[in-house]
Amino acid sequence: MKLRKYPRPFAWFIVIAASLLLALGLLNLVINTTGPGSWLLLIVLMPWPLYAGLRSLREGDDR
Repeated sequence: MKLRKYPRPFAWFIVIAASLLLALGLLNLVINTTGPGSWLLLIVLMPWPLYAGLRSLREGDDR
């Protein structure tokens, strides 16, 4: 399945938001290791939007 290309500002927003949330999940993993519900979803789910945003930025938009 090929991912569609996002407009450049939206792709930057996705990359920044996914990076911050992934960092927050890793920080929460270090601080709160006993409660996996607070960090597990962030660590599992955030690499996908980060990958999609970076790929869209590398390929450029359709305009």
